[in-house]
Formats: sequence, structure tokens, C-alpha cells
Amino acid sequence: MRLLNALILSLSFGLVQCSILLPRDDPLQQLSLSSDADSYKIPSVHESAIMARRILRLESIGTTSTVFPHDTSNLHGAPAGIEGQPIGLMEYFADCETSTGNPTLLAVAIATSFKNVAAGSNITLSVRYHAPKSARMTPAALPRFSLMGHLEDIRDVDVEKGDITKCYRTYHPDAFWTPERILAGFPWMCGRT
Repeated sequence: MRLLNALILSLSFGLVQCSILLPRDDPLQQLSLSSDADSYKIPSVHESAIMARRILRLESIGTTSTVFPHDTSNLHGAPAGIEGQPIGLMEYFADCETSTGNPTLLAVAIATSFKNVAAGSNITLSVRYHAPKSARMTPAALPRFSLMGHLEDIRDVDVEKGDITKCYRTYHPDAFWTPERILAGFPWMCGRT
């Protein structure tokens, strides 16, 4: 995989974990799979996947986790002993590939996560649901999940056909660093499991 200065990436992941317990009489109804207001149960794998997909559409910031390569000679300023250590960093993502469910990311080659991916690391995206303040719930009681996968190119024709740039900017209007704005000529990328 080539990783240049700026790339748009989409991640295709297998669902790793989805921990969900939702009360039925509050703003979390948008994630609810049951009309029974008194039903509390551990969701099935299928239900968890549906809720994770809904959360992916509602949220736009997650934590990417990668592992430092065993050869850090290419990593400018990497401290000694960092080889093989995991790191998690906040990243923007957007739900721009609705047909596949793959989150789309803007990968800047100088970012640690994407340097590690270029060196061969897989990548994990962890996302949590942020309930409205009126829900008054502890974050520990809210749904969250992790997706594991890797990154691949998004073909230019798919970028144009899917209007990836417009979609990404809808989620992140402050994303002035997209390739068309200041880093023209760099390819878009996507991920698969």
C-alpha cells in the first residue's frame, strides 16, 4: 500500500466488540431495536451489528489503534524501545460508503497511526455513542464497539461517484486539509478486512 502525504481512507472491519444496554424511555430510542419499554437484554450479535452501524452513522470521531513497527529507523524522532508497542489516537471519520458500511478517514502520512499502517500494522477503530446531555447517562452505560481491519485505496472513480469529499466535509466542516483544498494530486484510499 502506498501512503502519501494525504489520503482518504475507508476502513472495512469485522465487528470485534459491541457492548450495549439501552433504556427505552430516553433519547437513545434512535438505537433501540425493541418497542417493549421494559425490556433490558444483552443484544444478539446481529442486533449489536445493527446498533454499531447506526452509531457509525451518528458519530464522526473515534480512536484508531495501531502498533509501532519493529524497525523504527524510518520513524523520525521515535524513542528507543517503542518497537511493537500499541498506540491509540483520536481521528476523524465519516460514514461516506453507506453501501459497504466502511468508515472513511483522511490519512495524513505524517500522522503516527498512518505511519504505522504504512509499516504493516493493522488498524482498529473504536467508536462510542455520545448521548444527548438530556439523557444524563454515564459513558460506561452507553454503547461502544471496536472494528478491526486494514486500509486500501479508494479508486478515483469511486471517490467521484460516491462524492466522498462532499460527504466527509458534511461530517467535518473544519477539514480544510482534504486533498482537493490544499493537497491536490494525492490518491484516496479505502480499507478491507
